[in-house]
Amino acid sequence: VYTEEQEYLPTETAIGPNGDIYVADGYGSDFILQFSHKGEFIKKWGGHDNADENYNLNNAHGVAVDYRDKENPVLIVTSRSDNSFKFFTLDGKYLKTVSLPGAYVCRPVLDDQNLYSGVCWSENQEGQRFSDSGFVTILNGQNKVVSNPGGEAPQYNNGKLQKMYQAKKPIFNHGHDVFVDEDKNLYICQWNAHHTPPIKLERV
Repeated sequence: VYTEEQEYLPTETAIGPNGDIYVADGYGSDFILQFSHKGEFIKKWGGHDNADENYNLNNAHGVAVDYRDKENPVLIVTSRSDNSFKFFTLDGKYLKTVSLPGAYVCRPVLDDQNLYSGVCWSENQEGQRFSDSGFVTILNGQNKVVSNPGGEAPQYNNGKLQKMYQAKKPIFNHGHDVFVDEDKNLYICQWNAHHTPPIKLERV
């Protein structure tokens, strides 16, 4: 499956509707590996230097099965260093990219029709990534950003999302994960955040 030179440092798994297992090698070689429910290897895709650049992944930190269209579930894969989520069929065919300029997103978290993600880093106006930064981004069922807790409000120009930034008064240190409870409150897990507990955001 891998050459001796390729690293394998997985960061997340997802389970498909038929029991297939998807592994995101987000800190290794950036492949998505698909296994049967018995653990038998089926295929891999992603990585780097593909003839079709749509298949390239750059820090494939997360993977999730998107059941928002119950008749047609798909995979959402993080390409964090590209500030994007990429969508694939369950057998690895590329569908589309949702670009999130300025947002180094972690894993996709789905609840009802919304898609949530912690943003691990933010950039300044000069495009420099800086420490103790990040926010949370929330997309609706059409994969349009509707809110950025801890960040500036999303702006669209002629339907194109403009670069997103952390709020001028920081709230989060490297938002790394989001949990949504039954009352739709959010719990934000932070990385490298000086041993702070998750932050709870109550629904209003």
